[in-house]
Amino acid sequence: MAIFGPVSERAAPPASVEAPTESGFAAVSAADFAAADVAAVATASSRHVPESVDARFGFPRGSLVSRVVWFVLAALPATVIGTAAALTPNPLGHGTHTQLGLPPCGFLVVTGYPCPGCGLTTAFANMADGHIVDAARANAFGVLLFLVSAVTVLVSVLALVRGWAVVPVLERLAIERWALVLSLVSLTVWVTRCVTLWLW
Repeated sequence: MAIFGPVSERAAPPASVEAPTESGFAAVSAADFAAADVAAVATASSRHVPESVDARFGFPRGSLVSRVVWFVLAALPATVIGTAAALTPNPLGHGTHTQLGLPPCGFLVVTGYPCPGCGLTTAFANMADGHIVDAARANAFGVLLFLVSAVTVLVSVLALVRGWAVVPVLERLAIERWALVLSLVSLTVWVTRCVTLWLW
């Protein structure tokens, strides 16, 4: 008998086989086997999530150092916001920081023009009280900075609890672009305030 022959003469794979069951043997088709294999692969793929990755958010997990960094990133802005909430906004729009025992702004005293940070404490105090318009009058940049600070607290607390690595999260949030935007907004607001005072 020839071992190799034309394709047409080779034995075709069986359309079905008998699989043992509790009551005997039952016919199982090749299609059933294929469907079972696909289901098994899909199940294995869905369960194959490395332990070092947060399956819900997709961020890699960091070390203890990462948790310390997230704690600091949450604590600093939270402390600033909490301190501002305890202050009484100065009606002048600046000088609220003197309630903390700090001296008046030297740049403002010498030149008569506000520095880029003038009014930030007042703006934060107003934002903490829910007075957005008064905060914008004190320093419009302070409104944006307050919101960014609040979001930073929330993200940092979430990252601390989930144990995320720091760098991948900052890259996903495009932190460098946000830093550039905040710098440009701060400069624009400061120049606008100085020009407005000069014209008046």
